[in-house]
Amino acid sequence: MSEDNRICISIGKDVQINDYVHIGAVGSITIGDNVLMASKIYISDNNHGSYDELISDHPMSIPIDRKAICKPVVIGDNVWLGESVCVLPGVTIGEGCVVGALSVVTKSIPPYSIAVGNPAKVVKEYDFEINKWIKK
Repeated sequence: MSEDNRICISIGKDVQINDYVHIGAVGSITIGDNVLMASKIYISDNNHGSYDELISDHPMSIPIDRKAICKPVVIGDNVWLGESVCVLPGVTIGEGCVVGALSVVTKSIPPYSIAVGNPAKVVKEYDFEINKWIKK
């Protein structure tokens, strides 16, 4: 727990986390039930500094001195994260998703999707009417 006794990382039931997984939280990371994580995964809810259009740190400022910016991460139930996946702050990965090896998840992924690439993009969605994965 953090200094103010908040739980920053919540892990559900029957979660398998393999070797060299790095989970860094200063705010909130929630991992659902039955999640499978391959090796060398990186999940973080924070970044040193802000780099968007609204609030932007100066490139000449010292990185360690930049304020930590935190955005919650949620990984839903029954998610499979492949080898070397990177999940960045503010992302929600919906229930039943598969994220392919070496993918960098910069934006949320809707439930029952397969996403791959850098940045990760949805390439298939599950169709419950015909019980098959359909190319997007």
